[in-house]
Amino acid sequence: MPEPLPPTSTSSATSEELAFFDRVKKYIANKQTMNEFLKLCNLFSQDLIGKDVLVHKVSNFIGGNPDLMNWFKQFVGYDGREEVIENQPKAPTGRVALSNCRGLGPSYRLLPKRVSTLFLSVSVALLFAPSKI
Repeated sequence: MPEPLPPTSTSSATSEELAFFDRVKKYIANKQTMNEFLKLCNLFSQDLIGKDVLVHKVSNFIGGNPDLMNWFKQFVGYDGREEVIENQPKAPTGRVALSNCRGLGPSYRLLPKRVSTLFLSVSVALLFAPSKI
């Protein structure tokens, strides 16, 4: 019978980390809930969720115990600063979004009046411009 392969990870848990997970297991006191807690840790270790999401979700499990929660935040390197995302609309480019224009057949679109007059004024200016031939 083949032997199982040893773990490929070279990092091993310290006694402090093992003690923390034992304390969490005693605090949670429910095998199914502890498995959900470990699943979150696994998702984080695989970079599928970030620190902010991890700490938020883990607070549902151990948030009632400040010592456990503070140790966990320090363990994952959570600094408590939330990422600020500016919700600013993009500046108008001056181009017309043709998908917003009414269709006139399969290949034509009705342009807004402001664009139509702009093209007309440029065309007229080019028509009456002195040629340099």
